[in-house]
Amino acid sequence: MSISASPRRRILIIDDNPSIHQDFKKILSATEGTTSLDTLETAIFGSPQSRSGGAYAFEVDSASQGEEGVQFVQEAARDGRPYALAFVDIRMPPGIDGVETTSRLWKADEDLQVVLCSAYADYSWEEVAQKLGINQRLLILRKPFDNIEVRQMAHALAQKWDLSRQSRRREEELAQAVAARTKELEATHARLRQELEDRAKLEAKLALSQRREALGRLASGMANEISSPLGFVSTNLNHLRLALEKRPQGAPLEEPADLLDACKDAIEGTDRLKRIVQDVKLFARVGPQPGVPVNPRKSLNEALDKAVPALGSRIQRMLELQDVPQVLASEEGLAYVFLNLIVNAAQALPQSHPEPRVRVSLSEKGSDVLIEIQDNGSGIEAEHLEHIFEPFYTTKPGGSGLGLSICHSVITGFGGDISVDSTPGKGTTFRVRLPKAP
Repeated sequence: MSISASPRRRILIIDDNPSIHQDFKKILSATEGTTSLDTLETAIFGSPQSRSGGAYAFEVDSASQGEEGVQFVQEAARDGRPYALAFVDIRMPPGIDGVETTSRLWKADEDLQVVLCSAYADYSWEEVAQKLGINQRLLILRKPFDNIEVRQMAHALAQKWDLSRQSRRREEELAQAVAARTKELEATHARLRQELEDRAKLEAKLALSQRREALGRLASGMANEISSPLGFVSTNLNHLRLALEKRPQGAPLEEPADLLDACKDAIEGTDRLKRIVQDVKLFARVGPQPGVPVNPRKSLNEALDKAVPALGSRIQRMLELQDVPQVLASEEGLAYVFLNLIVNAAQALPQSHPEPRVRVSLSEKGSDVLIEIQDNGSGIEAEHLEHIFEPFYTTKPGGSGLGLSICHSVITGFGGDISVDSTPGKGTTFRVRLPKAP
C-alpha cells in the first residue's frame, strides 16, 4: 500500500492530562513542523511527505479516562469506523489504570494496536507482560517521549493495523471460497453417490434380466437336448411293448435279435440322458472357488490314460511335458478339463485323415503355467468360435453343448484363462493358463 495514498487513520488518546492530548494532536495532526523535523522525516521515509492528507495525517480523538476510552472504541467498532491504535496512559486516577484499560480495549476491538505511555516509576515490562501477556499489538513508550518517536510509532502501528485487517479480510475471503468449494464438492459428491446408486440399481436389474435370460436358455437347451434321446428311448420301448403284446400267450418271441437291438438303443438313450443330467449338475455347481496346489503334469497324464479309447492307435500323440510348478486349481476340475479337451481333439480328426496328430504341451510362462492341446483336424469355422464357450452351443452331433462351457467356468473360477485358435482345414489349439501356486 502506498504511504501517500493511505486513508486517514483514527487514533485515540486516553490520558487524564489535557495538555498531553494537545501535544499528541500537534504531533500526529502535523499542522506545524520544523526544519529539523523535516530533515529527520526525509532521512527516515525518503522524500519529504505532504502535510495535508499525507503519511502523517491522522484523525485524533481524546478520552480522559479508561472507561470513556473503552466506550469510544466500542462505538467506533459498531459504526464501522474503528480506531487503528490508541495511546494509553498507565496512571489515570481515579479510574482504571492503563493496563486494565488495554485489556478491555482488546475485548472491544481485537485488531486495535496499543501504546502504553509509562514513566519509569510505573509498571515494569514483566508486570505488564504478566497482566496482558506477550502481545504483538502492544508497545511501551517511556515518558518523556520524543515527537519523532511518537510519529514513527504511530505510522508503523497504523501500517501494521492495515496489514492485519487486510490479512483478516483475506482469510475471510479464503474461508468463504473454501466453504463455497466445499459446498460445491458436497453437491458433486451427492450427485455421484446418487448416480452410483442408480447405476447399482440398473446393474441389479440387468443382472436379474441376465439370470432370467440364462435360465430361459438353460431350460430351452435342456428341453432340446433331452427331447432327442428321450424320444429315442420312448420309440424303442414302444417297439418292445408292441412286440410283446402281439405275441400269443406262451409263444416264443419272434425276431429276438431285433428286440435286443431295441433294448440296446433304449439303454444308449438313457446313458445319454444320464450324461446330460450330469453335465447340467456340474455346470450349475461350477463357479469361482479357491484353488489348492495341484500338479498339472500328473493331471495331464491321468487324462491321457483315460482318453486312450478316444485316441485309439491311429492318432499320433506328441507329448511335450516339462517339469513345472504346482498350480492353484483342483484335481477333479483339471481332470475334467484336460480329458474333455483331449477327447474333443480326437473327435475333430476324421477317420479319413492321413496323419492324425494330437499335441499336448506343458510349460512355464512367467507367473503362469501354460497347457496347450492341439490337433491337426478339420478346425472350427470363424462364426462358431465366438460362441464356443456358450452353454448348449455345439456343432457336434449328439453333443450336450456343455463341455466347453464347463471347462471355461472351471478354469476362470480358479483365476486362470482358456482360449482357442482355429484354422479351418488345419486344426485347432486350446490354451489353458493357470496361476502358479505360492
